[in-house]
Amino acid sequence: MRKALIALIVIQLFAVTAGAQAPDEVKAVKDINLRFQVLLYRLYELSNMNLPKGTNAANGIWRDKVAADPKIENLYKFPITGLTGDAAKLAEVFGVFYAGTYKAFTDNPNLDATWAGKGSIYRSALGQAGEKVYGISFNILQSAGGDEVENKKFATEARNSARALIRAIDKNGPATSGTFANKRIAVSVYNAAHQALQKLDGLFAGDFSGPGGPGAKVMRQVFAEITTIPTALEGPWLSPAWQLQFQYVCLTGSIVMEKVSPPGK
Repeated sequence: MRKALIALIVIQLFAVTAGAQAPDEVKAVKDINLRFQVLLYRLYELSNMNLPKGTNAANGIWRDKVAADPKIENLYKFPITGLTGDAAKLAEVFGVFYAGTYKAFTDNPNLDATWAGKGSIYRSALGQAGEKVYGISFNILQSAGGDEVENKKFATEARNSARALIRAIDKNGPATSGTFANKRIAVSVYNAAHQALQKLDGLFAGDFSGPGGPGAKVMRQVFAEITTIPTALEGPWLSPAWQLQFQYVCLTGSIVMEKVSPPGK
């Protein structure tokens, strides 16, 4: 069901891209929101299909899939020009985050290495990730308003889902050698989120009253949550805890972005 929905969104996205140059600001805002929504969902989807193979190593196949994914690459295939107002601001912010995040995967190839650690720090971080997913999801949901009880319910479901994934990862135990995702990905994505957050704050200056305001607030919270995920852990590979938390940032962000996007075509 969700895959069918995202496929439809992609079709809609490219159908309205040319229209983003029209003077209709609301339509242009919707276009940028769709780009952000599709980017987040695709990052989540590819991660969920390629979960960490060890308690101390994120999945290198996930990195490869993101770097070669045509849906992600095509999100910026058509130039965003002729925009004004909130649409122009959102487009600039999206461009910063998209470029930095995409490069994080394309410019940081998998690392072939041997690991001699005991895995205690990695395992601890992975266990904590399940609990952190609750706060990540709840904060992003709250950025769009809505019913707090329902937001807590969804956040609880996200946490339970993350716990189930962690149990599955635990069965694999730690990896001692092999080719896995490069931990520089985490640093690069952090930088992309931080720079996008600074850009957004500079452009909107706390004023979210325009048509792009709801989406901007969600974007801001997504960027903020990414910057809270720890990037420094022992070992040569990307932390599975980072992959898992980032996955749920992307999932919740995509769902909430869909909620706040302007209605209509």
